[in-house]
Amino acid sequence: MTLRPAGRATFAHCLRAEWIKIRTMRSTVFLVVGTLACCVGLASLNGASAGGEYATMTAADRAAFDPLATSLRGYLLAQIALGLLGGLMITAEYGAGTIVGTLTAVPHRARVLAAKAVVLIAVALPVGLLVSFSGFLVGQAALAGAGAPHPGPSDSLALRGILGGALYLALAGLLGLAIGTVIRSTTATVTTLFGAMLIVQAFAPALPGAVGDWVAKYWPPIAGGQIITGYRDPALLDPWSGLAVMAGCAAVLLGVAFIVFRRRDA
Repeated sequence: MTLRPAGRATFAHCLRAEWIKIRTMRSTVFLVVGTLACCVGLASLNGASAGGEYATMTAADRAAFDPLATSLRGYLLAQIALGLLGGLMITAEYGAGTIVGTLTAVPHRARVLAAKAVVLIAVALPVGLLVSFSGFLVGQAALAGAGAPHPGPSDSLALRGILGGALYLALAGLLGLAIGTVIRSTTATVTTLFGAMLIVQAFAPALPGAVGDWVAKYWPPIAGGQIITGYRDPALLDPWSGLAVMAGCAAVLLGVAFIVFRRRDA
């Protein structure tokens, strides 16, 4: 009997394999459920707190009041969770040593990483949409209960914040995948994500002069985060331009990740 040689692994095969991997990782379910719970809880707390303070605000503070950002502020946590999910798609394989088997089955490394990116987007985008929409509904309900301004789901600003927030979170996942591919360590990837997405943002106002102004305006996670705001600060990028900066950063880092992944030994 003559055995037929195994066929070459196609991109569709890679997609199927990566879908099985991400679907069967325990961390995927924990990250998704935990992120949703934390973001909804944070939206409720922010809405109740900001709504309670609205009655005592000055006219200037009321003019700058941003009910959209108040309800979607949970993106700060969600970006880390989805960035970690993206990182785990590659660092988990390096940690377990299964990356050798993956690259033996599919020697075309660019195909492997591209499949991981596509599957990650397919997961992160609907999760981001669910997180943004749930946070919006809960946050606006809390604001309404406190008698503060609250846009409805059909409002153009609300739609932009919800859809843009989902896109932002998908980009955060791709950043995690890129960083994880370059670093190859889960711990180092988490540390880098925290530093880039939270620490820099927290300390940006304390940076001196022009440096602080540049970071506040152009640092990708800060610029991208403008997509969930309703109040327009003239000193910062407009929402879609800010998201474009975030997307450009993700594209550059993914390009670096593809180069490193192709040239480095498993």
